[in-house]
Amino acid sequence: MTWTRAAGLFVVLVLVSLTAMPRAEQPAPMPPVPDTEIIHAFPSMEAMKTAWKVRYATSSGYGLTIQDAWFKRGPQEPWMQVMGDARLAEMFVPYHSGSPRFWDVSYNFSLITLNKEAAGPNGQLLGKTPTVVKEVLDRGIMWIDTATGVQRGQVMKLWGCLDAANYRYVIEYGFQDDGVITFRVGSTGRNYSTREFEGHMHNGLWRVDVNLDGPKNSVWAMDHIEIKAEQGKTKTIARPFNKGVEGFEDFHADKFTMVNVTAEKRKNIRKMAVSYDVVTARMGNARHFGEKEECTHHDFWVTVNRKDQLYYPKVNEYVRKSEKIMNADVVLWLSTACHHEPRSEDGRFVKDDFRGSTPIAWSGFELRPRNLFDGTPHYPY
Repeated sequence: MTWTRAAGLFVVLVLVSLTAMPRAEQPAPMPPVPDTEIIHAFPSMEAMKTAWKVRYATSSGYGLTIQDAWFKRGPQEPWMQVMGDARLAEMFVPYHSGSPRFWDVSYNFSLITLNKEAAGPNGQLLGKTPTVVKEVLDRGIMWIDTATGVQRGQVMKLWGCLDAANYRYVIEYGFQDDGVITFRVGSTGRNYSTREFEGHMHNGLWRVDVNLDGPKNSVWAMDHIEIKAEQGKTKTIARPFNKGVEGFEDFHADKFTMVNVTAEKRKNIRKMAVSYDVVTARMGNARHFGEKEECTHHDFWVTVNRKDQLYYPKVNEYVRKSEKIMNADVVLWLSTACHHEPRSEDGRFVKDDFRGSTPIAWSGFELRPRNLFDGTPHYPY
């Protein structure tokens, strides 16, 4: 056998041997990141201290909704889910004279197309047809400390605008660097034709699937109690929301009523359970007594999460099963009401034509973390 033939035979044997060797398993490819997923770290343009990962969706009717949101409380911390589906479930607009009584989300209005003027100097237009704006803004003072100075905070906002006939509803979600989530709806546009100066309500009715560190959470009601017989002493009472089953609670201004959602198994360094408080800034408590308006008779509702139950006007029916809401997959339903008593600033008649635009009026609430951090957020410990 010649040297050339021997060498060739050797190469063939090596190749056969390598082919027969078991191959190491290749890692599964990472799933593609959705176009509607946003990851934003705080503070902007500096080393990351906290971060949000948010997935959003758009549709006719509900406009802008949040599908999921996760928070990272530090560079080495894992993502922790805070909520699943969140949406403005209905916008109920009853007029003082008794009619009309609009359920504006149910009419399936679309989001308006936005432009650079709407986005402003800090805004980023999202989507092939831009209907959502992302803004990262300075939100003012986070805290002031005599030893370390002043810490300012930041917020990432996502907003879109529902084209509701004569009205425009700005649906806005804010994700703050301290773990707070804000929910707001702003009413603007033009007052209803022939009722330009008739008072009415804008009831923002929200549905929020809180998934704090997973779907199993417990819901509590917290009340501040003044003890008249004990010379000015006070206390805070935490009790299971509606005795621990599906139902309702009402806001009492003198008790500073607050709803709390707790992840019983997740603890911080103090061994305190991680939770979120529902904090509302209220003009008042809306109560309406037209046909099929029982959903407005209470301020807070809690149900078990049932994917097909999205219609706020039926929440009073959804709670009838009275299923337990402690260590369960729960949904919060709550009313944030805005009373609109028209004024000259809303516009004026030029001959027989009403011209002008109603200055935006906001209502909303926030989810505020309790015991999520081991200390003050963004503090230089």
